[in-house]
Amino acid sequence: MEQMHGGSAVRVDSNDGDKTIPACDALITNDPKVELVVRTADCLPLSVRDKKARAIGLIHAGWRGLEREIIAKTIRLMQKEFSSKPEDLKIFLGPHICKKHYEVKEDVASKFTKYKALTTRVDKKYLDLAGIAALQLTKLGVKTKNIKIDKRCTFEDKSLFSYRRGDVGKNNLFLFRL
Repeated sequence: MEQMHGGSAVRVDSNDGDKTIPACDALITNDPKVELVVRTADCLPLSVRDKKARAIGLIHAGWRGLEREIIAKTIRLMQKEFSSKPEDLKIFLGPHICKKHYEVKEDVASKFTKYKALTTRVDKKYLDLAGIAALQLTKLGVKTKNIKIDKRCTFEDKSLFSYRRGDVGKNNLFLFRL
């Protein structure tokens, strides 16, 4: 996907081949021949699996995507396309920058006050991407027990790339298939 830090989800199948899907931050499929790929360097990668509908989704969620409800848009598209039910979904939140290191300015912080996902230390604000994603998921009807969070922080874990640590132009790749 041509990740735009936006709110667009797209259904793909084997007819889409190896091409990049323009202007989206989430892909869904029920085609077992398709492998979905997301690139991150601090943003949150989310995989969505619906065993009953035999469908998957892969989401790239930074603060802009979370604000633009990329998770809800993806799950709604899965509901429309595959008759997925939120209570049947299994969600995995991959490695991302943790709330200890994700410093944001007031303009970004003000967008997330309703989530109680901000921490203030020495007049600096830090945002919890995984916390926001988990709240959005449960609000959609995903069971808390079906949400798994990888605790690795891209900023702390030197085996992962981090934009904030200086790995500009480098990405962690996450692949997902049925």
